[in-house]
Amino acid sequence: MGNSKKFIAMVVFALGAAIARAELVVESGFVRASLPASNSTSAYMTLNNTGDADILISGVTTAAAGKVSFHGTMNHEGMMHMMEMENLKIAAHKSLVLESGGMHMMLENMTVALTAGSKVELVLQFADGRNKTISLPVQSVLADNH
Repeated sequence: MGNSKKFIAMVVFALGAAIARAELVVESGFVRASLPASNSTSAYMTLNNTGDADILISGVTTAAAGKVSFHGTMNHEGMMHMMEMENLKIAAHKSLVLESGGMHMMLENMTVALTAGSKVELVLQFADGRNKTISLPVQSVLADNH
């Protein structure tokens, strides 16, 4: 095989490997502004897995809060309850919507007050050891979103 054919074969192989890897795209994300006398807030977004493998988010960190956890809202005997979840799984080629009244992230033990118009960096930690840093705008609780 000539050098140019070897090069093309290597490029095709590398592209195929890159495409097969799970990739997370975050859309429509925001964090709610802090309320007076509250030590927590929530984050919402749509998580799109554009890859061929499932993605498991095992944790999140931020300088804005001492703890970030995942919660789902469940109806138990007619009463709505938040239930903490260990991780978030996004199936290959699927989306997971984090929204008010459903699954969401809770930022707890706030280290700073979050004001509308500012931004918050969140570091998503994946079960495979990778991290992805995202920057989300802070929006007023009065904003018409989720």
